[in-house]
Amino acid sequence: MTRIERSGAGWFGRQSECPEEPADPTPTTALRLLSAGLTVRRVPRAAMSDIGALRRTVARRSGPLLCSGLLDSWPARTEWNPLTLAERHGDRRVTALLDLPDTGVLFPQDQRRYERELSFAEFVERIRSARPSAPCYLAYQRAHEIFDPADCDFASLLPSDGHPTDTRVWIGSAGTRSMLHSDLKDNLFCQLWGEKSVTLLAWQDSRAAYPFPDNLVNSQVDLAAPDMRRHPRLRDAVLHHVHMGPGDLLYIPRGWWHDIRARTPSVSVNHWFGRPLGLAQYLALLGVLGPTYWKATARDFVVHGLLRRAEPTRFFFSPPSTGKRLYDALRSGGFSHGNDPSAS
Repeated sequence: MTRIERSGAGWFGRQSECPEEPADPTPTTALRLLSAGLTVRRVPRAAMSDIGALRRTVARRSGPLLCSGLLDSWPARTEWNPLTLAERHGDRRVTALLDLPDTGVLFPQDQRRYERELSFAEFVERIRSARPSAPCYLAYQRAHEIFDPADCDFASLLPSDGHPTDTRVWIGSAGTRSMLHSDLKDNLFCQLWGEKSVTLLAWQDSRAAYPFPDNLVNSQVDLAAPDMRRHPRLRDAVLHHVHMGPGDLLYIPRGWWHDIRARTPSVSVNHWFGRPLGLAQYLALLGVLGPTYWKATARDFVVHGLLRRAEPTRFFFSPPSTGKRLYDALRSGGFSHGNDPSAS
């Protein structure tokens, strides 16, 4: 069971406790998946503060791994809670997503319709008052653009391998969701304050993720409401689930699909690193997905590549379409050119 800390310091306490408000009482994603007859396994947990286990797992890419104790010396572990951050950075202007939908895989409107500029202190107040049905999120923010990146010492966890890295901050109310998607790089996802649940699916089971025909890194599946008639291949896949509390670190191997949901108001930071998945892996996936995907890729290659027409942003921080990425790959030599966070 994931360790959960509570100190009685209040909802926006200065320590790293979870909020004292109760977590979402609705059934967890894992219970819904089990009720649907799917196979769900717990993510393996390393021994306390076992950095060797993390490094061995990363070297082998042998699957996800949950670690605890490795973040205890980070300033971010104790200081990156909403109250302290608001006191230090309250006047800083940020662009947050407000009144987000709490159901569905795609945004009903273009993501830009949810964006609002406000001070960081005002955003913290929005976290406090947000309804579960309309969460708010300051997401995908480069750490060094708003906070001191030295507060998160990723260099002490993994030695540099020469590939570009990227560190992002995620702060939001209960109910924020990063729907099932796949990243090109290895990922260290760190929960600093609050609670989140994460469900994962291996890269080799990508057909069971039912990617969108025009976007191979976003899934049509809503794991909170699995539809087995529309997505029967899920029955043959193995899902992995973990509930994360303050101080937990989750290693997500490159390509692994992951769905992340905030059970309480939350502060998280993630770190992408390593060599990204390349053109060959995605062409192989495209090949087995069939003609519907080939047609969508060809269309977007022309419309958004050759003709340079803008793409809608109805995915969460939309990556380019597969066709546009293929066009970029032929021009730049890298399929991740338009979807490598460290390059944008």
